[in-house]
Amino acid sequence: MSSLRFTSLLILTLAALTPAGADVLYEWNFDDPSGTSLSEAASSGKIEAQWNLDFDDSVTNGDGQLIVRRTPDGTANAFVTISPKAERAIGNEIWMQVEIDGWAFSGKSASETMRLGIAHITDEERPHVLAQLTLERTDSNQVSVSAESFGEGATPMSALPIFGREQKEPVTFVLNINKESDTFTLRYQIGEGPYLYLGKGTTSPEREMRFLRLGFTGYFNASTEQFAINRIAYLSHDPMGAAE
Repeated sequence: MSSLRFTSLLILTLAALTPAGADVLYEWNFDDPSGTSLSEAASSGKIEAQWNLDFDDSVTNGDGQLIVRRTPDGTANAFVTISPKAERAIGNEIWMQVEIDGWAFSGKSASETMRLGIAHITDEERPHVLAQLTLERTDSNQVSVSAESFGEGATPMSALPIFGREQKEPVTFVLNINKESDTFTLRYQIGEGPYLYLGKGTTSPEREMRFLRLGFTGYFNASTEQFAINRIAYLSHDPMGAAE
């Protein structure tokens, strides 16, 4: 066998063994100096990008986390435009992965809500969302998770109250959006445990994948309150092990 043919076979073999989750298009690990805002946070995916806006009193802590301390008076949504290069890599399907280090909600009213997903149109007040993960404190000691979709023909997933107001172990969510079938699937993982299926739904055929969207509503600034994000990533393939 010639050395050129052997090298080619080796490359093909290594490519086949490479985890699909290695195709990380957009990624933020928040390994920035303490006090770095969201729009200044370094991206480490294949496509360099920055979020367009910042959330008040929400910055990195120097330990690989974005600490959210937002109040309702500030920005509600931040966006990243999906580039043509990313569009080609995504095709009809994308995986969104977010790792939350944990939370401790202590505000008097249950209002803390995080939304992360894909939008069709950017609008500070009412973004036209294709599909998104929604994590929301719905009662004093109840945090619900759901995947929402909007527009003609969309069927969202019902909210599931599976967490309490304190979460000490990291939680990772994976939202898969498939535009060919106009469907989505949501899974989650606690710590190093297995990925578990949460639910699925349909997306509107009239909405496209044009923007990454991160949004917060409610108060995150009670004296003992904490909400820390370790990582946000958008991938062109299913992350390793995230199977239904």
